[in-house]
Amino acid sequence: MFAVKKLVEKASIKKPGGNSSDGLKASDVDPRLLFHNGVPSGAANFAFDNTHMILAISTKDGRIKLYGKGNSQGLLESSEPLPSKFLQFIQNQGILINVTSNNHIEAILQVWDIDKKLLSDAYIVKEEITSFAVIQHSLYMYIGYSNGNISVLKIDQEPWHMVQMQYTIPLSASYGDSEVPDDTVVTHILPQPAAESKRVLIIFRNGQIILWDIRESKTVFKTGGNMSQPLHSETKKVSSACWSCPFGSKVVVGYNNGEIFIWSIPSLNVGRDSSASAPDHNSTQNTPLLKLNLGYKSEKIPIGSMKWIYAEGKASRLYVMGDCDDASSLNSLQVVLLNDNIESRTIKLGLHLSESCVAMELISASSNEQSKHRQESLILIGKSGHIYQYDDGLIERYLIQSQSKSSPSLPKEVTVKLPFADSSITTSKFISNTTNILNIEEEYYRELIKNYPPLITVETNQKDGSTLSSAKFTGFSKVQNLYITGHSNGALNFWDASCPLFIPILQLKQQSENDFSLSGIPLTALFFDSTYPLLVSGDQSGTVRLFRFKPEPYTTNSFMSLTGSSKKGTDHIIQSVKVLKTNGAVLSMNINHSSTHLAIGSDQGHVSVFSMDGPTLLYQKNIASEISAGIVDLQFLTCSLQGFEKNILAVGTKDSSIFALDTETGNTLGNGSVHPKKPSRALFMQVLEGQGNSEDATTKQSYILLCSEKALYVYSLVHAVQGTKKVLYKKKFHSSSCCWASTFHSNNDIGLMLLFTNGKVELRSLPELSLIVETSIRGFNYSPPKLGSFSDIQMCCSSRGDLVLVSGDQEILVFSTLVQSKIFR
Repeated sequence: MFAVKKLVEKASIKKPGGNSSDGLKASDVDPRLLFHNGVPSGAANFAFDNTHMILAISTKDGRIKLYGKGNSQGLLESSEPLPSKFLQFIQNQGILINVTSNNHIEAILQVWDIDKKLLSDAYIVKEEITSFAVIQHSLYMYIGYSNGNISVLKIDQEPWHMVQMQYTIPLSASYGDSEVPDDTVVTHILPQPAAESKRVLIIFRNGQIILWDIRESKTVFKTGGNMSQPLHSETKKVSSACWSCPFGSKVVVGYNNGEIFIWSIPSLNVGRDSSASAPDHNSTQNTPLLKLNLGYKSEKIPIGSMKWIYAEGKASRLYVMGDCDDASSLNSLQVVLLNDNIESRTIKLGLHLSESCVAMELISASSNEQSKHRQESLILIGKSGHIYQYDDGLIERYLIQSQSKSSPSLPKEVTVKLPFADSSITTSKFISNTTNILNIEEEYYRELIKNYPPLITVETNQKDGSTLSSAKFTGFSKVQNLYITGHSNGALNFWDASCPLFIPILQLKQQSENDFSLSGIPLTALFFDSTYPLLVSGDQSGTVRLFRFKPEPYTTNSFMSLTGSSKKGTDHIIQSVKVLKTNGAVLSMNINHSSTHLAIGSDQGHVSVFSMDGPTLLYQKNIASEISAGIVDLQFLTCSLQGFEKNILAVGTKDSSIFALDTETGNTLGNGSVHPKKPSRALFMQVLEGQGNSEDATTKQSYILLCSEKALYVYSLVHAVQGTKKVLYKKKFHSSSCCWASTFHSNNDIGLMLLFTNGKVELRSLPELSLIVETSIRGFNYSPPKLGSFSDIQMCCSSRGDLVLVSGDQEILVFSTLVQSKIFR
């Protein structure tokens, strides 16, 4: 899945001794994406397998996400991040064809084996593919080119691979002896319903529609061409098309000027369709059966896509979507009844979406019974990449009731999103319990997942809705991976992250002490200590809450509303809640276990140290800065200075400065701060205690690691405490900025993980900063949040290097770094 480079790159300053072969090595790490849950960013296209109930979503960067029954999900990723142009299943074969485009130079037809989740074949075509269609109930497919020619390909079984057939439909044969116009791009290839292996409808961008007889290898009918064009206007071009008859006697064609025509086509099964009045074979007709006026023409909005649903003549309907780049002053998606009753054709519905869409698909959800309870759903990809879902049955009911002049309620869309409560995540922590590996009964997780709401409904017997109720909370000791999230409304959520579907196990809704209403203040920092257990949360207003949990097991409900008082809101889970106040939004927190001191850093440069026994404020230190005084990290430590042990609080600020404070008094030690000549926004600070490669433990020294957006610095701890700048190791970033950093542990070795704005991931050894492995997370694209707002992407990492990325309310990625036994189900 990843293009992993294992490199040995040295830092820019020579190591002051020791053997560089010690420490973390390339053989210790195995960076990989463990799982992906949700909707991938950059969604571009849909495909649906009606038999196996599998929905596929392709992206602009070469990924394909699969959704199936029982909340199953899978991610396919090709080696080249090329955008998907066409996507279609070989029905009931477990084969998915993805046609990618490389700047109109060449195309790659990818053959994906869904069962094995492998790319079985990649067939390269050195031409621009402009249309693609699979012949239903077969392994054959058509590809149309910009030059007007059409090729036929076949999928050979085991192993699946693409084969070029000798049969072709050249432009000269399909157009005949008539003068061929310039614009002969094949835009649509539509095998004729009920005669897929005998006839195919070919539609060119210039409007010409040709019915091709496969066995006779000739054109048997033409229509749509030579239409009169208004003077002094651009020639209209075909932009969308689909069948509107189960027997292939009518086709709907949409044009780039907003017009929609229905053309009559001769059908081999026309006798079965009493409503069809198809023309004679071997003829030409240039007058459409019907023109649909949906308002697109008046707005000059191209018709981007159309889908037709057959309803046995009662409520057959056509979904029409305008082109997303032009659909600004009109609802981009409309539905119209399309029956033979002229009056019913005027019944139409505009679906009010919050954004224009780039793709749509109709999926058929079903229960375990194959012949009953099938339910159609309309799903759409918004321009932003969000997925929306409509109940087609509600749309059908609206259209039918509208004919009787009643006032039905408008169908509403459901935004497909992960069940992360009611507000966005603003801060998070990920804790991996390495002492209790996978010892929970399988039945426990089966029961939880059974009640988990489906992301995209493909089964009607599944629980609907986007919210997820908490499981019964039984304590933290049984949770293999604990994910804690703080939200924009002040809520705290605890998730069992032992499997790809994160299960909520506990929710704390914080309340104001005065009016008992929800605080509604975004949380900005979290600290969790499983030994007590103790949770500390800090918010944007400077309020800090200490939650001390009672000993396990618990026997109460997992939802609680807490007032922030030790006397109110307590129950069988929380032992006490204490509230502290500091100046400015809380950015960082840390605890000194030996003294039970709590240090809090704010965005205003205040460092507040409390005794948790009170709690009592011991001192507050304000660190001024001309650039940015925010406190990004705090760490308690003990350092030997002039033969004496000194308790120190190391402070890292946003402007890349490092201070050393006396833990007891808050006084600044040494000569002040240590900082680089050209500071950039700091992301992470960590004291590396007792690091070194000498066999003589007495010579091992401690370091301070500082990571900023532009560079890495490793200082001698002793020199930093004294205020003396001595850079031992340094690494500048050139290609892109770093947006997140964390250390991780592998046995006795420690490593550094860096994530860059373009998705690049670097794993480096410490303290010398040598590059061990370079890889990337496809689909990750970080943009710094605007002033006063929070990032759409939340990142946190466990001590063992398991990175959790949550992008908005749409997707979760879990990325692992170490070579280790599985800690995820």
